[in-house]
Amino acid sequence: MQRDYESSFRELEKIIKELESKDISLEDSIKKYEEGIELYKYLNNTLKEYEGKIKTIAEENSEFIEDKKDDRYR
Repeated sequence: MQRDYESSFRELEKIIKELESKDISLEDSIKKYEEGIELYKYLNNTLKEYEGKIKTIAEENSEFIEDKKDDRYR
């Protein structure tokens, strides 16, 4: 199954609301909890991956970024 961050986040929010409701059986709540954990792991790993990409881009362009910061104060 192909996932994307935004739809996975919405699905996790939905699961949380379902778990917080009083109308869910113990068996269903355990299944939803397991699904939520898997979504959480995916979301967390995706954020770490994006953070690494942003850090790499910033490091590769630090000289340009620093020049632009200096331009603001001239």
